[in-house]
Amino acid sequence: MSQRGEVFPASITSSLQKILTHHGVLGGSVVTFDKHGFHSFAYGHAFLDSIPFTDSTFLRIASISKMFTGIAFLQLVEEGKVDLDQDVNMYLNFKLMNPAYSNMPITARMLLNHTSTLQDSKQVLTMAKKAIFRDSLNPDQEMPNFSELFLNGKNHFLPRTIKTKKGKIAKVIPGSYFHYTNLNFVILAHIIERIEQQPFHVVIKKSLLDRYAIPGGFIVQEIPEHSTLSPQYLPKGNTWIPEADAYSAPYDSIFTSITDYVPGRNVLRFSPQAGMRVSSHGLATFFRSFLSDSKISTIKTMMFKSSWKAKSDNNSHQFDNLFRDWGLACHLINERQEPFAEDLPWIGHIGRANGAYTLMYMSPQAQKGIVIFINGKRKQSKGSIGFESIEKEIMNIILNKHWRKE
Repeated sequence: MSQRGEVFPASITSSLQKILTHHGVLGGSVVTFDKHGFHSFAYGHAFLDSIPFTDSTFLRIASISKMFTGIAFLQLVEEGKVDLDQDVNMYLNFKLMNPAYSNMPITARMLLNHTSTLQDSKQVLTMAKKAIFRDSLNPDQEMPNFSELFLNGKNHFLPRTIKTKKGKIAKVIPGSYFHYTNLNFVILAHIIERIEQQPFHVVIKKSLLDRYAIPGGFIVQEIPEHSTLSPQYLPKGNTWIPEADAYSAPYDSIFTSITDYVPGRNVLRFSPQAGMRVSSHGLATFFRSFLSDSKISTIKTMMFKSSWKAKSDNNSHQFDNLFRDWGLACHLINERQEPFAEDLPWIGHIGRANGAYTLMYMSPQAQKGIVIFINGKRKQSKGSIGFESIEKEIMNIILNKHWRKE
């Protein structure tokens, strides 16, 4: 992997320390990258009062994972193996159709920019649990096939119309109505497996992570030996409850075996919407290399081009209206939006899962970016909000003190 980063100057470190302490963070790190290299800051613990959290600590990065799934899919588009605007049923072994708009095909572009009108149903969550972990009651039970989610008329689409907060009736039309949905990226990953005839985690490692020598991946077995994988934590009273990636046994005894996994069976095994484990320095290194990689300029052009913009009738309320512009598998900030005012556009993703918070945003114009990892914090938000106050405070320090000084 690339060279290690420098620590931030004392004034920046002091400010970051105060912010994380104020918000009751258990452990975390902040890494920036630009044309000069990397700067990093680490805080707290990966495990309760034991192993320190560093910029080399691995963490499940939640929805930033979708960017990796999206990039891998766009590689197939560039290779001519899939078409962004064809009916995705060309690539599926089940029927995907919004019954309210049966004459409107669902396309890969709609999946990539969250305008497919799909929603995350309880059935998806139930199947995900069955696909990821061994069933302790029925250890010999076969992993269910992903296609079973869509059999017997099961419908995972939003209703035809939705009443907005202002009382207006909005039409939920595929291709224009935005609804942030994990299932979109599970379907994209399923298509990747069917086309490549390899397990999803193998495709990501070979085509993306190995390209820039980044350790990590979509299965815990790919984390290097002797590395630290931090759990994700939720606060409870005066203690912390590990909600994900807290293991007391070898990974292979907990997770369904991958040695006999058949590509296309059930990609939920790898959580393509949220299951990437990587370090903050590794994530920063990946996107620094990604920005400067001239051989994938076509993919970046597709990815960074605006494909959905918020209007009064096409939904932007999720995450407190944070999402006003969307590319393919990434959030675009093309206009001034706190805390971003310069070096526009900023492109990236947020992640929220099991009490942990992650964030990565980059400026292609300025060739720089910021990564934030938090494995848990005392002040938990209610509901889905936009940028957390702690994230805005950290980014303001970086944008207005660190980079402006340079």
